[in-house]
Amino acid sequence: MMSDYENKIGHRHWRVTGFGADVIETFAILEFPHGKMVDKDGTQWLEEIYLKDWNDVQYIPLPDASDEKVYELIRQDIKEFPDTAVILDMPTAWGYIANMRSYEHIYMDMLDHRDEFKILCRRISDVLNKTVEIACKSGITALYLMEDLATTKGLSMSPAMIKEFCLDFAKEQADIAKSFGKPVLFHCCGKAIDLIPHLEYVGVDAINPLQPHLNDLAEFKSKFGKRFALYGGLDNSFTIAKGTPQKVREHVLDVFEKVGDCDGALVFSSHDISVDTPAENIDMMIKTMQQECFY
Repeated sequence: MMSDYENKIGHRHWRVTGFGADVIETFAILEFPHGKMVDKDGTQWLEEIYLKDWNDVQYIPLPDASDEKVYELIRQDIKEFPDTAVILDMPTAWGYIANMRSYEHIYMDMLDHRDEFKILCRRISDVLNKTVEIACKSGITALYLMEDLATTKGLSMSPAMIKEFCLDFAKEQADIAKSFGKPVLFHCCGKAIDLIPHLEYVGVDAINPLQPHLNDLAEFKSKFGKRFALYGGLDNSFTIAKGTPQKVREHVLDVFEKVGDCDGALVFSSHDISVDTPAENIDMMIKTMQQECFY
């Protein structure tokens, strides 16, 4: 779907140039080592792990955050769209290790190789910290940390493990962004509402995506709406992907009514939209947001 819109509209940021979006998500060009990836269903999946011996963690080659090439895309986006929010998407150190080891192994790794795991987290976080600092100086609008720490049933591990192996390190990047006056967003797919209290410790200002078939948006607004904004909220799995345009319109208006009052929500598709989503559903989603979602 992305390539279709790129071909139709003729720009990598077709969301802005074609639909008037207010936000660009940009990336630092950090080439961390990862396992062998394969394309499937419009995305990439890890087929073979990279890190096979935990005794090698001190020797894994990591990117150089001082290399100017790391920031080429960020600076290009800021220059081309000076009136649009440009937020920096960044996985946590835990996520980069998941790309080296796979989700199949990483949970046992935290128990079986605790010290080595945290050494690698430290090395990766040092790179990420420097990257965030330079990106903030370059003019990004916000930092968008990304990590999937939940399943469709709830958190994927205990809050204590999430804090020790992920959030303690992610907080370093958030603290740097905050020192430059930049808001911090956090992405977590799945049933993530139980993660939200732990994100306050990190300094997060907005949560993404809160998939509505897994999370109670009214509960979120009641418990956390004064402290956290929502960046997402629309159902990308069923209604937008498989519903009628009328159902899409009704869904957008329902979500906006639940979360869109003046204390904060950026209502849009919960994370990516599947490649087989009908174009008329995407058009209806955007049209409804633009024409009917007002305070």
